[in-house]
Amino acid sequence: MAKKRTRANGDGTIFYNEAKKLYIVRKKIGRDPETGKLIFKEFSAKKREDAKDKMDEYMDQHPEYNPDADKRSLETYIRKFLYEIKKPAVSPKTLQRYESIYLTHIKESDSSKNFCPFLYSPMPEIITSQIREWYGSLRVSESTLKLINIIIKGSLTLALEDRIIQYNPAHAIRMKNEEPDEDDLTPVLAADEQQLLIRELNLNDPVHRLLYFILATGLRLGEALCLRWSDFKIINKEKHVVVKRSLTRIKNDGSGVYVDLEKEPKTKASKRSVPLPKKLVDQMSSWEHRSEDLVFPNPEHDGKTYIFNKTPARHLARLCRQAGITEVTVRGLRHTFATRHFEEGTPIKTVQKLLGHAKFETTMNIYTHVMPDIKIRDAKNIDKFL
Repeated sequence: MAKKRTRANGDGTIFYNEAKKLYIVRKKIGRDPETGKLIFKEFSAKKREDAKDKMDEYMDQHPEYNPDADKRSLETYIRKFLYEIKKPAVSPKTLQRYESIYLTHIKESDSSKNFCPFLYSPMPEIITSQIREWYGSLRVSESTLKLINIIIKGSLTLALEDRIIQYNPAHAIRMKNEEPDEDDLTPVLAADEQQLLIRELNLNDPVHRLLYFILATGLRLGEALCLRWSDFKIINKEKHVVVKRSLTRIKNDGSGVYVDLEKEPKTKASKRSVPLPKKLVDQMSSWEHRSEDLVFPNPEHDGKTYIFNKTPARHLARLCRQAGITEVTVRGLRHTFATRHFEEGTPIKTVQKLLGHAKFETTMNIYTHVMPDIKIRDAKNIDKFL
């Protein structure tokens, strides 16, 4: 049977493919800049309406392909910024964070908490005071406001490059520089609390082994979750763990289901080798393994899949309550690792390399405020000079 083609205004070409038993929408989305040939995109589904909905959703996300979209609106350039500039440059997880900020705080929708009042305005009409007034009305955290500003400012910069506007009205707006607030920093364990936690650990449990490993090496949770036994090397006669990948959980665009993906670490500095303490090496000698197996397999799935990334946090919270100590997060174990180094006088530059920080300032800003007893000890050191 021949393909039946129909076409409505703005629908593209819709036809039913007997062989595939699917409705297919074929839509022109542009031209190849080198050859000038037309570029088409197809959307398929068992129902005609579903195929059309897929096309509409795609066109909504890519208004630069939509001849009816206002080419000069901020909304058009936000989508260009997200999908042409950010998408190729950032990880899928980071892109989802930007999308979440856009849908929750900028775009008008059923789920939005805020709405940009000039989102659909022609950009030449947007002025700095409008943006500043809107930012001032938002009841969001400083970090969320910074992300909103990144999207708004970046989109306007694109418009400036395209000569849609003569100046960027967001350029004059300065975000508040956040200094670490000691009361808001990630809690860490004191040395005696660390020992109490270790006594609570059952090192026959892969989740408890994972917590112990992070406490001993300072690895990020995502780095530790996807470690394999082949990632351990002998360097200068000492055993090291070589960090060369990280696990991230992102939402699948098609199904909406979250999936685990291994990827390269975000920065060059994150690719590193970390020496293992002797007590950790001794403990690990009794852990059964094969070269390509996960070091910390999920005990609930025959040991062949990753531990669910929220499981360690639940175990750790319970262990802290049992031990009667400060309740810390898994990230707090990483901070605790750094704290022990600072207490023992390890140079900050060395701690930076162990933690895999790309910038020295990151280590300084976070970890110079970790423990009150370090400050008291250091203050008392001045006595000998007085």
